[in-house]
Amino acid sequence: MSKLNNSDPITPTNACRPDPFANLERLRLSQDFAATSKVKPVLTSLAVRKPNRSEFVRVRPGEMWRFQAGTMTQKDSRETFLIAPELFDAIPGEVQSTMLLVTIARLSPIPFIWPCRLPGVDGRSNRWHESAIEAARLAESRWVRVVADMSAGSYVPHVAQGNLPEPAWPDDSMEDLLRLAFRDRFIDDLNHPVLRQLRGEI
Repeated sequence: MSKLNNSDPITPTNACRPDPFANLERLRLSQDFAATSKVKPVLTSLAVRKPNRSEFVRVRPGEMWRFQAGTMTQKDSRETFLIAPELFDAIPGEVQSTMLLVTIARLSPIPFIWPCRLPGVDGRSNRWHESAIEAARLAESRWVRVVADMSAGSYVPHVAQGNLPEPAWPDDSMEDLLRLAFRDRFIDDLNHPVLRQLRGEI
């Protein structure tokens, strides 16, 4: 039998440690973790998209957090581009009247821009566009999940049943948020690759 060397470290055995799983509530992540976390995200880019059917979202209330603009969405990539007003007449039938809304998902600290279609210059609309606007208005005060109902031809908002905390909105201005969202998706030149592709030049 080897003798114990006095210089050998003495480490406690697992039997001496308290069981970290004995009280699971101590380890449970709180529902408002994102809102109470001391780490604040730095916004470098924002997505421009509709809410996913599986997420609860809120729309930031107030006129300063909505912006009406002309946009164009590519059919293949689904990317939405902001169009400079001086180009509207040069691409007839492509520009869509859109309300851009600052939106945030329940489980993400990063907001996104929700583009909601508005009636065109002829006043025509459809139930998809109208129901999206209605769901967005409801999301100004309630957490909602927006689900497409194909049989009804409209979006149906589902209100969260739990007492969820209010969203933690970033300090960035609307100007800053739109700049981040459309920095690489702003068309102000007829020679923009998206318009050249539309004309069949590339």
